Amino acid sequence: MTSSDGQARAAFERMTRELRQVRSATANDLDVASTAQVRFIDTDGNGVCFYRDAANNRLMRSADGPATACGTTSAQPLSDFVAGLLFAYYLNDGRTTTAVPTSVYYVTVHVDVQDNNVSDTLRATIHPRNF
Repeated sequence: MTSSDGQARAAFERMTRELRQVRSATANDLDVASTAQVRFIDTDGNGVCFYRDAANNRLMRSADGPATACGTTSAQPLSDFVAGLLFAYYLNDGRTTTAVPTSVYYVTVHVDVQDNNVSDTLRATIHPRNF
């Protein structure tokens, strides 16, 4: 494992852990409008946004919930070398995608890591605890 892969894995683990803490499957707490970012309110009432800074190939986290644009509040880089980031939202059958927050049962995260000639793909399907 390269240091870039290790950095991406640590950031990926943090992101999946935090996604388990989405407060509820409602439009006020979860924004599913974009496959390039996820914005939500966690169980403590904090806004969270994960997104990719494409100019710098970074996975970013900010304190922005569904009502605020990602990167507005306390943006911090979690990992470099992130060549792609994709979110998908699924019904409880695990196969059918949805764009309706109240129908979301699973969130799938797909992260592509690229450092020179080394590439890796990290993927996880999360079922938030409160859904």
